[in-house]
Amino acid sequence: MKRKILFQEPYKSRRINKYVKQSLESNYYSSGEFEEKCKNYLSKNFGFSDTLITHSATGALEIAALLLKKENLNKKVYLPSYTFSSTANAFLRSGFEIKFLDINEKNMMIDFQDAIKKAAGNILVPVHYGGHSVNLDNFSSFKKEGLLIEDAAQGLGTKWRNKQVGLFGNLSAVSFHHTKNIQGGFAGLLAINDKKYLERAKYIYERGTDRSKVISGIKSKYEWVEIGSSFQVPDLLSAILFAQLEEYEIITKKRKNICDFYSSYFSKGAIKEYCYLPEISPNSDFNFHAFYIIFNSSKLANKFIEHTKDKGVNCYIGYIPLHNSKQGKKLNLNKSLKNTEKYSKQIVRLPLHTNITKKDLIYIEDVFNEFFINT
Repeated sequence: MKRKILFQEPYKSRRINKYVKQSLESNYYSSGEFEEKCKNYLSKNFGFSDTLITHSATGALEIAALLLKKENLNKKVYLPSYTFSSTANAFLRSGFEIKFLDINEKNMMIDFQDAIKKAAGNILVPVHYGGHSVNLDNFSSFKKEGLLIEDAAQGLGTKWRNKQVGLFGNLSAVSFHHTKNIQGGFAGLLAINDKKYLERAKYIYERGTDRSKVISGIKSKYEWVEIGSSFQVPDLLSAILFAQLEEYEIITKKRKNICDFYSSYFSKGAIKEYCYLPEISPNSDFNFHAFYIIFNSSKLANKFIEHTKDKGVNCYIGYIPLHNSKQGKKLNLNKSLKNTEKYSKQIVRLPLHTNITKKDLIYIEDVFNEFFINT
């Protein structure tokens, strides 16, 4: 019997109703109690000390770009083309010139050691992909002359050499979008690791005002002091986010079990003739955000997606590279990036969420077997 396995579904914490009700009863629906609870939890459990909970990771990146704009518009921004549009949009909106970097075929991320040479003295935005970490060795030497802004949208719980990603850059963004492990609508996080940006970050975050000084008792009235916007998140969403954060270990365990199943399946000798698993450094701790395989050809990848979707198992490609997208071409950013162009068409991401059952996995295995036997 055909089953329907969605690519992504949210984890339904039993705490959500309780916390949302508490938030509604507070009669204060903007920022509030649960925002502070989230920040405290993220500080205690992941090491994020100076943070802003934002309406999205997109917003977090936009704040980062606005913070850098004043003194660094002469610097170029280097980032992979294989990423979501938000990474590029944030810096383009602030007037920066961006330069796209190629990825490697092993894990769909930039070669960090090569990137820090190309971006020396400029701004580098590594994107941690799929729940794995970019190789961040020598990050501190780059930061002596350049600025490091981590796109750790998919990286909550991912570590490099036992340290949470997002804590290496001057600034970083984490996502709680509904496709992520921990979800709060479209919410995100800006981590401010360089304290010289902290005060201005608060101004930009609160519509360009110094309201934070009034709240802390430094001033009696706040005023417009910066170009900013409204980046805050309603406390109702923070309540949902906090409910999920409190069950982080449960969510991670469920996702790990699914990843272990996929890893075992695609490690079989016969299957490895058609595709391969990403090669990840042992220094990168996986948060089980995404599971993907890379086929030997785009034709095979497309056939696999068509077959699995026809059977109700929703698999997808990754990103359409930004440099050869419609907007990338319009902005004349369509340089040749050999690996990005090739492997972005060969990658396939598999369904991964906490609602996938053991029976679902048996069905998924049968669907996969049918494809590889008949290919």
